[in-house]
Amino acid sequence: MVRSGDTVTLSCHYDLEGLPLYTIQWAFEETEFYRYVPDRDPPYNTFDVDDIHVNVTKSNTHDVTLVDVSRNLTGTYKCEVSAGPPSYHTRIARARMEVVDAPKTDPTIGIEKERIAVGEIFRANCTTGNSRPASAITWKLNGELVANDSMLYRSRYFAIPQDDDSKVSKSTIEFKVTSDMFQTGRLHLRCTAFIADVYRKSADIEINEDAPRIASITGESPPRGHRE
Repeated sequence: MVRSGDTVTLSCHYDLEGLPLYTIQWAFEETEFYRYVPDRDPPYNTFDVDDIHVNVTKSNTHDVTLVDVSRNLTGTYKCEVSAGPPSYHTRIARARMEVVDAPKTDPTIGIEKERIAVGEIFRANCTTGNSRPASAITWKLNGELVANDSMLYRSRYFAIPQDDDSKVSKSTIEFKVTSDMFQTGRLHLRCTAFIADVYRKSADIEINEDAPRIASITGESPPRGHRE
């Protein structure tokens, strides 16, 4: 996976076993967009394919570099390598690339109240910006990852379709507050939105314990005895 707007270098690894390279051709969904022929001057040739922009100065006998890639370039790429004489043998390799439209805004956490007491039910939600594909969401409580199958925490995940074919991700979490959650005096909650290894952002919030307060006692002090 790569992010839209990135510059991406595709590499074709091959061994011609001592034969000279005749040509290497690159295609997107079987439509050729770049060809490199070492014996020609210049050795490269590009072909018009929607949304594909080749940086010829960073492309060579093994690599082709695409600039400002878009989501439309998600698909299968093919490199076709042909050896020179006498064999003119051809080898083909294919690989899929997915281009991600990552969220343009960081995730946010929403809560019902800023203070909560032991024994109460705490509820929160985490919402991401638009993305394609939808972002995944995980929760951490006081630094510990909340497992999806946990019996102590109830979480739900939604991928909400938008008009532009993107999705907004939302996750809710609720749990009963216990005293050990306030070991530092506060409960720390983090949600992390991510798409594979190309996008990862987090939101954090701290909740104070709504602990009962002892009222101060006022009054006159009893007289103290004294010695003659």
